[in-house]
Formats: sequence, structure tokens, C-alpha cells
Amino acid sequence: MKTETKDSIFILLTTVKPLTSQMELLKQCKGINSFARSLLQQLENSFLINKTSMKQIIKYKSREEWLQNRSKGIGASEAGTVLGLNPWETPYQLWRRKKGIDPPKVENFAMVAGHLLEDAVAQFFKRESHCHIIKASTDDYTITNTDTPYLRVSPDRTFWRVSATHNEASKSILECKTTQMQIDADDLPKHWFCQLQMNLGVGEYKDGALAWLTAGREFGYRDIDFDPEFFGWMRDEITKFWLDYIVGNQEPPAYSAQDVLLKSPLHKAGKEIEATAEVGDMLIELKDIKEKSKTLENRQKEIEDNLKLFFGDAESIVDGNGKTLATWKAPKASEKFDAKAFQTDHPEECAAYIKQVQGARRLLIK
Repeated sequence: MKTETKDSIFILLTTVKPLTSQMELLKQCKGINSFARSLLQQLENSFLINKTSMKQIIKYKSREEWLQNRSKGIGASEAGTVLGLNPWETPYQLWRRKKGIDPPKVENFAMVAGHLLEDAVAQFFKRESHCHIIKASTDDYTITNTDTPYLRVSPDRTFWRVSATHNEASKSILECKTTQMQIDADDLPKHWFCQLQMNLGVGEYKDGALAWLTAGREFGYRDIDFDPEFFGWMRDEITKFWLDYIVGNQEPPAYSAQDVLLKSPLHKAGKEIEATAEVGDMLIELKDIKEKSKTLENRQKEIEDNLKLFFGDAESIVDGNGKTLATWKAPKASEKFDAKAFQTDHPEECAAYIKQVQGARRLLIK
């Protein structure tokens, strides 16, 4: 690198005193050369270690109040959603919820059970790791900071590691999960990792752990360090989402077919769009798959019909050892409302309860 380039960067830095301002300046210069990028990394590391804490703690009187205040920002559990890494919700669906277009999430049984079982997961973690659990529950507070007040986190637990000094600086955080999925400690769900990193970054913790209970039968956990680079990128993406879509009232793009139906439940009659080369290839592939599926379905029906001919009036087919291989039997009789007969016998009463239902859009390949 040329000496004058280094000198120019140093001169710029000496005119800007606050550390945060120096970091912002270098962010604008970091594309110029590796020297600027190196200086930025050093300053960011120094900032994370030596900065005066900007952490704020907001206290709540109840879990209900805590849930109500989640709409005022992006929570750690929503970080993966913003990044498009949550298999259960897209960024567009999150935006609709935050803007009040769709109702807030209602806690279902799995969510309530997960909350109640946090204590059990924390106790398993304590038993396996021998760490000291500090905080029993975080329902009564939210952590945010003055720089990004829309980033709001509530870690499940805090703890001290076995060799740690029992002070504020040595605290770690624990995220407790219950799941039906098999979890690989070396390949954790991406939205879990995002949640932990956001908790660490906003809460100003150096490390933490993810602990999970699978179907009430298997327990596992993994220690994870704070990743400043990943958190910085994630924070920037969430900030853009918040400023553009929540504050700026722009509508995010669709991320899934379900999003398209939410945006456009009905087609615009007569509207045509020209296929791209990629779309043309997808249509050809889908048509081929459908034709192969139809062939398999026909063969399946043929085999089933032949098996039923073999059954006759038997209930099951067994092998030479008496092991059941297949059954063909009628279910128990059940009661069913005869809507057709009711309409014939009571046409006027029936007419009062008939309503027109709009069908969903169907994808047809020509």
C-alpha cells in the first residue's frame, strides 16, 4: 500500500475524536484497501471491549406487559426471521404482524409448554455443565441500548461458568429450547444461532450457550462465543428492515408462495408476464415431474386393486410366520350430517346460511 494512502487515513482519523465516529469514517473507507479494513477491525474490537455500556434495562410488571411491548422493536427470536432464516415465518409475514395488518401471535400449546419447560432445560444444563444459574426468568425485563432501541432482547437465563468470577462482567447467557426435531450440535438451526448472537450483542455478553430438550427424551447443549462481525452484519440488516419497512412504511417483497397469496389473493384478469429462461426451465421440469407422478399414481392404483382382489373378505394378509403385512377393513360407523337432504326438506332455512366462498388461486401447467 502507498504510504500517502496510510497517511491520508491517519490524518482523517486525527480530525475525528470520538471512537464511534472514527469507526463510521472507516466503514466508508474500508472498500478502498486492506489497511482501512484492518484499522476498522481493531477499532471495533477496542470499542466492544472498552466502550461505556449503552445497555438499558426496561422493567415490566407482568409477562402480559412484556408480550405487549415486543411490538415496539425486533426481538432476538425474530432476528432469524428478518434474515430469512426462520422456517416458520418469513420477513414479509413478520412485517405484517409488526404493522398490525395481521393479529399478534397467540401463544399456542407448544409455545406455552416451551416457556414452562425453560426451568427444566436450565436445570439439565446446570447438571451437565456444573455452571451456576443466576437468573430464574426474564419475563419482567427487556434489554436494549441507546444506539439501537428497536433491538430488544430478553435472554432466557444468565449464568456463571465454573471458573468464572461472580461479577457482572463474567456473566454468560443461556437460551433454552424444547423441540421435536433431532438436533445436531455441529449444525444448529440457523434462527437459534441468530437469536443467541443478538442476545449477546445487545446484552453485551461475551459468550453463552444454547441448550435443548428433544421430545422430553434427549438433552444437549453447545457453548457459543459472541461473534462481533456476524452481529454487526445482522444488526445492519435488522436496522435496514426496521427503518425501511416499519418506520418507512415500505412493503417488503414476497419471500414465499404464501407471501404472494397474502399480497395478491386474486389474480388480475387478463394480466400476462413473459417467462424468463429460468422460469421456462422450471415449467418444463415441473411438467415432467407431474407426468412421472401420474404414471406412479396409476401403477399404485393398479397394485392396490390387485391386492384387494386377493383380500376378498379377509381382514389382513400375513406372512408364513403370522406377521401382519397389510390390512383392509372398514372404519367404525360414524354420524354425518346429510346436508343434501336438509337442503331438499328445508330450502328456505338452508338458503339463509349459504355464502359464497372465494376459491384459492390454482397453479396449472399448460
